[in-house]
Amino acid sequence: MRMDQYIGLNPWASKLVSRKIKVHDVVTRTFPGGKRKSFAVWRKIPVARIQKIGTIPGAWTSSVADLHRYTFPDGRVYEEYVQVKPWSGGPCYFIALKDKSGVPVPKSLWSDEEHGCV
Repeated sequence: MRMDQYIGLNPWASKLVSRKIKVHDVVTRTFPGGKRKSFAVWRKIPVARIQKIGTIPGAWTSSVADLHRYTFPDGRVYEEYVQVKPWSGGPCYFIALKDKSGVPVPKSLWSDEEHGCV
């Protein structure tokens, strides 16, 4: 069966960009009549701000997946790109990260053994 196959980021890169932190929100709710009640809520939010920067056009579909930019609070910026797309019943899209200068992030790269392009 021929089809587009989205593999995505390697485990290291996936963990980096999907990291979340626990934040403590204090909320004050105002009721009709002016009575107020404050309470605390803990929740997890993504560390990086995530923006869609493009899509991957497929061989058989108009779009395989979105590509993203990840902006971290410390100023680091990473963008996804298609590192390689070997063919196995259709293209397999292996995604990696590059920094804001356009240089690939070494730990985000799939090895030749992992993606099968030797």
